[in-house]
Amino acid sequence: MMWNCGTLPWSGGWMIGHSLWGLLLVVGVGALLWTACKPRRPSGPSADRADSLEILKLRLARGEISIEEYNTLKSML
Repeated sequence: MMWNCGTLPWSGGWMIGHSLWGLLLVVGVGALLWTACKPRRPSGPSADRADSLEILKLRLARGEISIEEYNTLKSML
């Protein structure tokens, strides 16, 4: 007796095939909820300044700019 009931051969049978679709549905809904609810970065001048200051700090830490250049550029922000 054959129990595939018309499902696709690679789905492994009725229960596994439908379980896979259910899992994909749950993952998809979870991803949508996570995207909708995750905190957004603030936008505007204060966020731009914070990003620029972070870049300056990284450049100073890597040795790309000197402390004098860091202080000059920081005062410009």
